[in-house]
This record gives sequence, C-alpha cells and structure tokens, in this order.
Amino acid sequence: MGRRKKKERKPRIKKTETKLKRKVVLLVIDGLADLPLNEKTPLSEAKKPNLDYLASLGITGEIILLKKKFWNELTRSSVSHLAIASLLGYEPEKYYIKRGPLEAVGTNLPYTQGHLALRCNFATVDRDMVVVDRRVGRNSFGLDELARSINEHVILPAKFIFMRTYEHRGVLIIKEKLSDKISDSDPFYAGEKVRKVEALEPEAEKAAKIVQEFLENAKQVIDFHPANEERIKRGLPPANYILTREAGNKLPRVENFLKKYKLGSGLCIAENGCIKGFCLVAGMNALTVPELKFDSTLKFIFSSIRDALAGYDFIFAHIKGPDEPAHDGDFHKKRMFIEAIDKYLSMFRNFDGILVVTCDHITSCKTRKHEFGPVPLLVYGKGRDSVTKFDEFSVKKGGLGLITGKKLMKFIFKQ
Repeated sequence: MGRRKKKERKPRIKKTETKLKRKVVLLVIDGLADLPLNEKTPLSEAKKPNLDYLASLGITGEIILLKKKFWNELTRSSVSHLAIASLLGYEPEKYYIKRGPLEAVGTNLPYTQGHLALRCNFATVDRDMVVVDRRVGRNSFGLDELARSINEHVILPAKFIFMRTYEHRGVLIIKEKLSDKISDSDPFYAGEKVRKVEALEPEAEKAAKIVQEFLENAKQVIDFHPANEERIKRGLPPANYILTREAGNKLPRVENFLKKYKLGSGLCIAENGCIKGFCLVAGMNALTVPELKFDSTLKFIFSSIRDALAGYDFIFAHIKGPDEPAHDGDFHKKRMFIEAIDKYLSMFRNFDGILVVTCDHITSCKTRKHEFGPVPLLVYGKGRDSVTKFDEFSVKKGGLGLITGKKLMKFIFKQ
C-alpha cells in the first residue's frame, strides 16, 4: 500500500491498411443529453463555440438507439453497451449481449466462452447490508490493493479472477462453464439492501451458490482491510462490499464491423470496460484511455485521435465525462465538462473527413439515471442544414430528422 504508480506511457498506435478517401471520426460523449430543467439542459446552457460552429456547417438531427419496449426490459441493467452496438449499426435485440463478458474482454482479460463473467462495483454498505454508496465516492484509492487481496485470500470451489477495471468498476470471471441465469446482487439504488444472488432456473443453482459465496468471502477479506482503514482516514467511504450484475457466459457473435462497412481499419479509443469490449468483438483495434483527471483524459483522447488519423479509416472515441455529474445531479458540473470538451473540438474546424458527434443515452440531472429518448446527433462533412446550434432543442429541426444507428452508418459510409 502507498506505492506510487509508474507513469503510464502513451501506447503506440498501430499503422494499418486504409481504404476510405475520407476518414471518419465518431465521437461519443457519454450521457451528453439531458431532460429539460426549466427549459434548459447543460448542453443548451454550455458555451460551446466549436460544437455550434460544426453544427452550422454540418447536418443535425436525433438518433434513437434502443426501442422503447427493449428499453423497458432493461430497467435494472446497463444500456451503454447495447446503445453503442446500435450506434454502430447492429440490432442489439437480435444478439445475446450480456455486459459481463464484454467487461472482461474490454479489460484485456482472457475470456473463454462458457465461463461466467459479471460486471461488479466496489460499494459501501452498513451493518444491515444496506447500500450507502454504490460507487464508493467515485474514488479509486486502495481499490487495486483490495482486488489483489480478494484474489489471494478468497477460496471458491472454482477458479476465478477478480479485477478492478476503471474507477469503482470491476469484473469477476469464474473459470467454469456455468449458467448465467442468476439474479443481481446490486439493488441499483442506495438505501436498499444488497440482494442475495439466486438461480432464475434450476440449472443455475451452482452458479448462484458460487457467486454468493464469492460475495460473502470477499466481504470478510476487505471489510477491515488496511486499505479501507486508510480510506476512512482520508474521509472516503469504505469499499466493503462487491455488487454484481449482468452475468453472462458467452460473447456475442457479431458481423465484423470493418467487413460490414468495407473499411481497411478501425480503432476504438475508450477506457477499460464493455464499450471497448464490444468494439474489440466487432473487429476493431483498441487504445485504452488511462485513468487520469478529466482534462488530462481529454488531452489523451484528442491527441490520440490526431495520431490515429494517419493510419485508420474509422476512429471511435468514447468520452465518459458528462455522464458522471448527471448521475450525481450536478447540472453545473455537467455543463462545465461539456465546455471543456468543446475546447478540444477546435481541431475539427478544418477537418477534411467526416465527424460524427452524439451520445449513447440521456442521463438526467433531475432523476440521476438514464432515461429513454432520442439524443442529439451532428454530422460534419456530409451536407448542411439550417441549424446553427447543437443542443437537444435545436437539432429537432435538423435535416437528418430522427434516425437509427443503422441508417446513420449507411449515411456516413455512402461515399
């Protein structure tokens, strides 16, 4: 404990085959869209000269990434990986896409089809096992050490690996062929008790028992761990429980993205996790965004985009920033994050390729959760409409109208 991490070197970007005459950059700003509060949103209130400039010379609209019926079925599941699949032109309703295995692949962990993988959160619970904080204050201090202790001291009737992926998130892989028909331990809301992992079908009894055993044993290992004692001294909530959800035992078999759209090369720039995982499964290369402060993260992402333009036809870049303050109900901070991103978009003012800017879902500052609905879309370099601002209200008058991810991909790659 207390070791300083080595400064992470920026990974080299591989040179690859290119086919497109015009490069395509797809920028996904996580949770960018919001629901109006007094007829305002963080995006509409933000000072964003570059986004507005690109909108004035581009074409705008709205994109709906998940069908209402499908969204309603996902009330206690993540939607980001499914929305990204849809954005890239796939139909997630037709595929078996569980987040657990994608988290494993997106963290560069070896994954074997049939093994059980679960998305995890470090969390804070009280003596009655009521969740106090599902994200341990969004502070990762000591979490890697807790993960190491779990791997060293938890004993299960099956081999496993547990790893922190990014911030408070983690992934658990149980290296045995098991059913994934089990319930989540995550109640999804603070103030509720953690849930016992149960089998949803008789064949899943073994899987449920092993996962529940992992959770109980892991709690014993980390509850009074020195890393948690140090967290408490620093005024941070203790990471004394692991919440699990979205178990899966197979990766989706999807059509290769590069072949689908006749591309020579594609690169995903994203943090460890399911979004990077899906892009890898879809056949792209990946560059991992390291854990840095927000402005340093933006520098890394945009300098990486600049470097990658020389060697890739298609670049997908994911920016996590605005989603988190929205989950915390912080309208002002979300607006500031959007303004910080906008400053870096000046590099696209004379871009001779195609730039797409959108997001994966609405994250409401009012409800502090993901909400169903269309999100704003901007395409620069493929035509122009009369819209001069980029926000949830202005794009409703855009030339693209309301489209799907499949239609967007066809529009972009029709040379």
